[in-house]
Amino acid sequence: MPPKKLKFRTRLLLLIGICALLNACSTQHSQVLTNLPPHRGKVFVTEQSLPPNVEFELISTIEVGKRWYGGSSNAITSMADRARELGANAVIQAKTWFAPSGFAWAAPHASGQAVRVKNMAALESASVPGNWQ
Repeated sequence: MPPKKLKFRTRLLLLIGICALLNACSTQHSQVLTNLPPHRGKVFVTEQSLPPNVEFELISTIEVGKRWYGGSSNAITSMADRARELGANAVIQAKTWFAPSGFAWAAPHASGQAVRVKNMAALESASVPGNWQ
């Protein structure tokens, strides 16, 4: 095969590979309602709403999705990371599901509401089921 054709094919394959890698990154959708500095600690993630005695400020509704296969924990971690970037210390009403995305038939996705809990002691005493990410 002539060297020019080989160079072209190599470049084309490299370009396709780079596009595939970029497409495998997570997607994130959110409309930010406040402008807070990033949160540096762990983020509490729960499928529940918070009880009335736990005061919080809604920051944004978050939706994240991976473009490749993985477990729902990958999507929850991505959602917690996004919430942390927005200044949230908790995600409530978290949901996970699998859907076609990018190059996967069943990629993990998650959504929830990023909130800033005003009194973490009230959250801890409320015994809300969830996990720290």
